Amino acid sequence: MEIVFIFFLILLFGIVLFLSYKIVKWVIARKGRVVGVVSILFITIVSVTIYQLLFVKMEFIQSNIYPNLYLVKNEIKNRDSLNNIIKKIVVEKIDLNFIANGKKYTQNTHKAPYATLAFYNYSKSSRLSIFQDYGTAYFINHEEDLGGFSVEDLSMYQNEKLAIFNIRLYKNDSTQHYGLLEYYEKGDVVKIDTIILQKK
Repeated sequence: MEIVFIFFLILLFGIVLFLSYKIVKWVIARKGRVVGVVSILFITIVSVTIYQLLFVKMEFIQSNIYPNLYLVKNEIKNRDSLNNIIKKIVVEKIDLNFIANGKKYTQNTHKAPYATLAFYNYSKSSRLSIFQDYGTAYFINHEEDLGGFSVEDLSMYQNEKLAIFNIRLYKNDSTQHYGLLEYYEKGDVVKIDTIILQKK
């Protein structure tokens, strides 16, 4: 079955390539057609650029499965500004009642959902990309799938990691906590912020 499917994809690719060649040949046959196609391409590029700059806004999507997981869609390019926004969200999301109740913190999202917060870039593979990983968008409505035909594990997306926040105990005082916010680029920690947590 897989061989038939691969053969179909190769055949489809060949047809698309042949049609593209015919269209290009038809366009370059006359100067007017070339000018028209170039004009359409130019207008399209300018329109898409304006749309991206003015109308596409960055958003934080919280996973419906893992309450501590946030996916950043349409992230801004300035990493310092992005890190500042993430830090602001972390401070807003920390539920200090966990500390007041004396719970011990782990990275288990179900026992202490705000003891750790994770921020990843939103990514989603094309529907035509059958042999690729689905992307971080998978974890909005699905749990990690560690077995079966396809594997989807958040650890597969280290390069999409933007920041991780964890509540930690002070070594010399088991009743006091602080927050450690690590910022990532291409899977590596590039900056760490310490957030002082005060009991309510």
